[in-house]
Amino acid sequence: MKKILIGTTALVAVGLIAGQASAAEKIKLGLGGYYQSFFKITDQDEVNGVEYRSDEMVQEGEIFFLGETVLDNGLKVGVQVQLEGYTTGDQIDEHYVYFDGSWGRVLLGAENSAPYLMHYAAPTAIAGHGVSSPNFFNFSTGTNLAGRVGQAPSTLINNTSDANKLTYFTPRMAGFQLGLSYTPTVKAGVAAGQNGSGGGWSGSYGNTADNQPGQQEQIVEIGLNYVNKLGPVDLAVSGGYLKGSQEVDTAGFDDLQVWSLGLNVGFSGFTFGGSYVNDNRGLDGNNDITGWDVGLVYAFGPYKVGAAYANHQREFDVGGDDEIKFYEIGGSYAMGPGISLNAGVQFLDADSDRASARQDGTAFLVGTALSF
Repeated sequence: MKKILIGTTALVAVGLIAGQASAAEKIKLGLGGYYQSFFKITDQDEVNGVEYRSDEMVQEGEIFFLGETVLDNGLKVGVQVQLEGYTTGDQIDEHYVYFDGSWGRVLLGAENSAPYLMHYAAPTAIAGHGVSSPNFFNFSTGTNLAGRVGQAPSTLINNTSDANKLTYFTPRMAGFQLGLSYTPTVKAGVAAGQNGSGGGWSGSYGNTADNQPGQQEQIVEIGLNYVNKLGPVDLAVSGGYLKGSQEVDTAGFDDLQVWSLGLNVGFSGFTFGGSYVNDNRGLDGNNDITGWDVGLVYAFGPYKVGAAYANHQREFDVGGDDEIKFYEIGGSYAMGPGISLNAGVQFLDADSDRASARQDGTAFLVGTALSF
């Protein structure tokens, strides 16, 4: 697979430099982004003796710096930098440049992988929420690890997260599109399943250490989806695969392998969808995470209502298994272009063969979502 990716990249490179490549004007940056803010009331069991607040304000937002120009040969060249809209340890996450032409699209930099970007999962009617990789997860899972090291359930292949990588997307042909990503290396903690926490190096000086125990390298990811309208039905199907290699053979670790499937079907205002993922977490033995979700959303006028369910399980070599069941019911109202009011209720049922990893919770939430 690595040889295929390298060969494809070489062909694309030829396309980038072919012909006259003078730009009519330099790239000029514009702004975009989103901001979501919610008030929540949560009733949850104590987790390992820790009590949690019953009310809280939560927020999530990013400001996008966007720029693109078109060269005289028709080649589009652009850049995007995403700045978090509040103070955080990951102040700037995605940042990359891209080249776009009739042959496809090449992306270089810190961005999610092809199978991540091409994936379909259970739909949601609540902005920033849902049962698969939401911006907001209103519970603590404690020592229950079925949500990928205590995080929200997700069927996204996100093991390389925003690590620096090279990605190529083919043009869409007869509804089909293929995406390939190559990540030289990710940090050991991310490779072991701590998804969504970064994992790339963005420095321009020095080099990174090789042969680190538990660290994965030369990670190849493949995404494929089919998007088409079949009469009155909108259909979207996706599949993804990731394969990594240990930098050095280490007891307890294995080559990272993840695969996923997704489906969305739309008809007369209804959208039904679901997805599945299997992740060996780069660990040896019986330590896989498997998860699936399903959801139904109905949109009418400015309103949208829906419900969704997710189930994730993690196996252990010893000590039994963990399981998370996650439910959501809610809706939204479009107050104006890019402005919506959202409300809903969520339920968490975390079960385990270990008493310390069992808990239940209920969350009521209301908030706004802006896009700009």
